Amino acid sequence: MKDLFKRTSLALTMGALTMAIAPTQVLGQTKTTYKEKDLGLLPAPQAQPDLTGLWYHINERQVKQANEEFGRLKALYPGWQVPKDIETELNRINGRLNVAKKPDATKLSKPEKLTLVPQEREPAVSKTASPAAPLEQFAQLTPKARANASVQEVKRLIALSNRLMRTDFYLLMGWTAIDKGMLDTAGQQFAQALKVAVRDVDKQSAQQGLNSVTGIRLQQALSLRDVEALKRFLESDNSKYVIDVLQGEAWQQYDAENYTFAEALFDLVGDNEGKYLALIAQKTDAAKHDAFTLACGINTEAFIRRCADALASRQAQFYDTMRYKQSVEAGEALAQLRPLSLDEQALIGWAAKEIQDIATATTAFDKVLSKTPQNAIIANELVTLNQKDEATLRRLALKHAAVNAILQRSNAQNAWPRKQFQLAYNSQEQRAVAAQSKNGLSAIYGLNTRSRSGQEGLGNFDVLSQYISIGSGYQNWLWQVSLDYKQFYSGRPQSGDWFGNNQIGDSFNGISGFEDKGLRAEAQYQSPGFNFYANLEYAMFDQPVGAKVTGQISATQFLTRSTVAATLFRRAKDDSLLSQAGTFNAAHAQPWGYVIESGVRGLVAYAVADNWSVAGTAQVSRLEGERVADNSMLSLRGDVSYDIANKVSSRLDYWRVGPFLSHTSYDKNLSGFTIGNGGYFSPSQLMSVGGYSELLTLEALNWQVRLRSSLALSRVEQDDDLRFPLGGEGAGVEEDVSLGKSTDTGLSGNLMAEGQYRFNNNWIMSGYIGKAFAVEYQAFEAGIQIRWREGQGDGVTSDELILSSPRLSGFAL
Repeated sequence: MKDLFKRTSLALTMGALTMAIAPTQVLGQTKTTYKEKDLGLLPAPQAQPDLTGLWYHINERQVKQANEEFGRLKALYPGWQVPKDIETELNRINGRLNVAKKPDATKLSKPEKLTLVPQEREPAVSKTASPAAPLEQFAQLTPKARANASVQEVKRLIALSNRLMRTDFYLLMGWTAIDKGMLDTAGQQFAQALKVAVRDVDKQSAQQGLNSVTGIRLQQALSLRDVEALKRFLESDNSKYVIDVLQGEAWQQYDAENYTFAEALFDLVGDNEGKYLALIAQKTDAAKHDAFTLACGINTEAFIRRCADALASRQAQFYDTMRYKQSVEAGEALAQLRPLSLDEQALIGWAAKEIQDIATATTAFDKVLSKTPQNAIIANELVTLNQKDEATLRRLALKHAAVNAILQRSNAQNAWPRKQFQLAYNSQEQRAVAAQSKNGLSAIYGLNTRSRSGQEGLGNFDVLSQYISIGSGYQNWLWQVSLDYKQFYSGRPQSGDWFGNNQIGDSFNGISGFEDKGLRAEAQYQSPGFNFYANLEYAMFDQPVGAKVTGQISATQFLTRSTVAATLFRRAKDDSLLSQAGTFNAAHAQPWGYVIESGVRGLVAYAVADNWSVAGTAQVSRLEGERVADNSMLSLRGDVSYDIANKVSSRLDYWRVGPFLSHTSYDKNLSGFTIGNGGYFSPSQLMSVGGYSELLTLEALNWQVRLRSSLALSRVEQDDDLRFPLGGEGAGVEEDVSLGKSTDTGLSGNLMAEGQYRFNNNWIMSGYIGKAFAVEYQAFEAGIQIRWREGQGDGVTSDELILSSPRLSGFAL
């Protein structure tokens, strides 16, 4: 195509340029015909061909084109007598003459004379001079002589031509005007010739003359690179001559490496192929962008392919220059044009990861892994990206074996030190699997006792509990339902003690204990980095104050260096019979008590350095009971711990020691046993500072022990609150009677030992025993549990120590 446009433009324009620049070389040859009057000229027997194109090819030594044009003319004009000079020059350029001297250029450009052929035969009437004689004589001049004619003479002859309105004279004066540089006049003469011409050969000659005028002007505009002028030529061109010239010139400019001007010309003629190549050849960022825009705006196979190639290049370039969003957009646009390669698909994922576009990155890596299922790098990226999206991880694990393997390894590695043994078991952690089956059915029997000793009489409280439970596991869930049987014993008030709505006399008709049943259910869930626990309890069915549903919801999040836990709870205050279940007044007539504490507690622990950690806990709660004044509680505690297990024994899992500071306060002192009081410890201030210790032996052995202890200096302050805070409850007692203010300082502490032992695959026994003391206060508790579980196992884990239950520990750890 490129060569075709170059040949066409040369053939159409170079002749006109040659005439304008060198008057001795004329490309247009006009055969004029005249009526045979008395001019002494021989009439032509038939029409003569236009030799302009043939002479051009001869002068330019275009042998093939000259031969083809000569053959065409012979075919169109069978009776044409070939001029001698034409024949000679054709023989010369075809190598059929052995001539040493090159002929004069002026003789090769066109014949010296124009053959005058009358337009129609007409008998000579007289010998009088014809009006056309000046033009006929001018036609007989050599091209050089015509070119040397004065402007005034040419204008006079042009005026005569306009009067005579003959095609041959129009053509003659048109070419002469071109020789003189009179382009407007030449255009007018050729236009008139085209208008009055009858023969096709004359019309072709006239159109060729017009093209020559246009060609000269085009070359002038091209030399000035006047794009606006070229655009006007295009708009006024009806013969497609201008577009052919400009297209040929565009390729010439491209070959000359004038890419910017070539691009402008290609744009003018609407040659998208040339424009694209010229833009690419410029090698500037702006030109490359324009080339990309052009390629992506044309819906052909070639340009779609170029657009895709450009998008692939831009995708990589944007990524290398950290323009990640643009890289993703380029990759997604490329995917609309053709299927992406693995590298291109993966690059979308890498770029999306950099801008935290997790959804896009996951989709890209998912497609890559589908085609390369053993690609561990991509699988690991999918796990890392979605470590907080458990649903997506499960879907990916089901789809890709590589993701599932990584998840299992990661879960197992993290779950074991976090004591997430159910998750570790399901992740096929070797120690967890060997220790015990977690998903088998379990049956449990347990017995525990709790004794609180304080002030004589009502300050003593004992509870004996028995329970049977069944439970099992499903995937990462554990569940258990239990039936409880409890016995409550409380000291009897002494003579003179305040109880109910008055002071006790010699006799006491109230209750000092009862027994009852209850139901509870609990469920626990573990996932990578997260624990969840919930329980519900309804007990006791027949207690003095109607039973209410209690329970808790707990959640824990494990982070890289920290742990965050929170619990919402609603539970009975278990300090006394009055607070835990309620009781009757001395006359056994009115029940009151059963204090329900509802609130939230939180824990934050942070690993400061190896073996060092700090922790803080807080609790805020509201206490309400039947005919008991409402109360509020705030508790804060801070701990610093250091793990010394590695320095003591290899058989220890951990041994944490360190100081602690705690503070507890209640809005009201409701520790009395009169109406409006709740019978629970509620100091206005309790401050403790001391140290604690906790150790645990190794996991997965067939036995395990945990020891906890603390010792602190405590200060207790109890306000002098009203004995009947609700008012109007005392029988003949003044309403301003108070409990009395007290302040005590002394040592407090506790010691707790837990253990468990596996007898065989199915049977495990566990238990605990503990003692606590403070100023005028002591408490004792102990428990034992026998557990049967189907399946295999040769060890035990600390999550099944009795006091590890979130129901008792307060957090889902």
